[in-house]
Amino acid sequence: MRVLRSLVLAALSAVTLTSCSMFGSVPPNNVPPTLPKPMDSKASRPFPMNRTFAAVSYKDQTFKDDRPTILVSDSYRGTGFSACNNWSATIIPRADQRMAIGPVAISKRKCADRLMHNEQVFLFVMRTSTDWSYDGYTLTLRGPYGEMKFQPAA
Repeated sequence: MRVLRSLVLAALSAVTLTSCSMFGSVPPNNVPPTLPKPMDSKASRPFPMNRTFAAVSYKDQTFKDDRPTILVSDSYRGTGFSACNNWSATIIPRADQRMAIGPVAISKRKCADRLMHNEQVFLFVMRTSTDWSYDGYTLTLRGPYGEMKFQPAA
């Protein structure tokens, strides 16, 4: 009985696989599939490691003084100044321009309200950033709530 069930199951699966249109040479809608093209290596520059960048703007608002900074080392350790406190986190930029940012550690100084606001905005962007781009001068971190632009620190 078991042998008969095994033979029937094998025969049914063979019939199913040979009659399935997915394994045929012609797609169901007679349109050949389009394969994605590899990303042009000249279109994206590698993430700028071991360079300090200062925040220029968030959405349409510019940073005036005490701008937050970011530096990512070769060991993927991000450090900098967040307008009032020092911060550090693990930052892993991927070649497909996505990024992963670990928990952010900060010192606990108290500053003026406008500096604390700038710091909160910066840390929020750091926690929510998912994409990055670099055009050779401006580093842009993007997330669901907008983008923050950085330029090399003087």
